Amino acid sequence: MRTIILAIAALLAFTACDRSHDGNLDESFETQVTDFVTYTGLDQDQHATFRLDGRDDDPAVMLYTTVGAPDKVKPHQRLLLTYAIKHRAPDGSYWNVDAIGYSRIINDSIRVNINPIDTYQMRPIRLRSTWRTGEFINMHGQIEYTSRNRLFYMMIDRDTKYSDTVHAYLVHDLLGTPQDSIFYWRDFYLSVNVGALKSPNAPCHVLRLHLNDDNNPQVHYRDYTIK
Repeated sequence: MRTIILAIAALLAFTACDRSHDGNLDESFETQVTDFVTYTGLDQDQHATFRLDGRDDDPAVMLYTTVGAPDKVKPHQRLLLTYAIKHRAPDGSYWNVDAIGYSRIINDSIRVNINPIDTYQMRPIRLRSTWRTGEFINMHGQIEYTSRNRLFYMMIDRDTKYSDTVHAYLVHDLLGTPQDSIFYWRDFYLSVNVGALKSPNAPCHVLRLHLNDDNNPQVHYRDYTIK
């Protein structure tokens, strides 16, 4: 189940055109926001739609745009979307937005270990922020940049899979990359679907994520409440 990926910084790909009129920026530029969203496909007018999951278990909001499909992005894929809100539904269930740009991020689903936990590498990261939205654990931080492949994913300890507190690990393995091939720290964005922990057969109430944070070496884990 392990996948070798290149953990690279997400680059902004513009989905909207000129943001100015006669050299003056649109007012909406002053209110733009950036969020982790899920691409949900095209509406009846062939415009891209996205779902913005609420923090923890807050309701999701649908985002409707006037741009076409993002290039080489499939439905259900997670993205980092920059947008400005043009109109909100009275009940808050959807927003019409001006899509300014998107970035691809690292997408995955929670995995389960095959080998003993202590055989997996947890090379340091520099965590900037981490939070849960619905079925997703989202993370922004920095990793050491190399031009080589690595393993980077979130994994459950199978011995705790059916426990009240499920232990998970942020696996980060440079696969023997030589020290002279490690150049500098670079941003990463990661979103992991942990929906399997919310099934009727899984009594999990807390996901305890173990990680090696270079910023806070004394903090060995983060807890997330799963309702």
